[in-house]
Amino acid sequence: MKPKTDDRPKIVVIDDESDFLTAMERSLKPLYRVTTLYGSEWTYEQVAALAPDLILLDIHMPEQGGIDLCRDLRADPRFTNLPILFLTASSSNEDYRQHLQVGGTRFINKTVDRRQLLEAIAEELSAAQTNS
Repeated sequence: MKPKTDDRPKIVVIDDESDFLTAMERSLKPLYRVTTLYGSEWTYEQVAALAPDLILLDIHMPEQGGIDLCRDLRADPRFTNLPILFLTASSSNEDYRQHLQVGGTRFINKTVDRRQLLEAIAEELSAAQTNS
């Protein structure tokens, strides 16, 4: 018997708040394959090896922040069209401007409700499939 494959989209969530990562995992797992990575306990190579369909990324973290990771991912041809959604507590105009400069797909405040977040994820995944 052939093992069943899970063809749900793969989402990687990177944040430095463990409670937030737990909440995201619970919220997203019924619909997506979810991997959470804490704060600075990840490397670019780990993120790239996961080959995500979408990344939810905090902007301010210890060590390497979301802006730097997004810039690194966009420099890799494999991730040119990868949806990278900044999900952050920041409401800074400078952070918003920087996310655009490095190729962020969306800038969403963490106060977003679950329904709106799921809609944004679905829209970006659909757009990415159309563009690939």
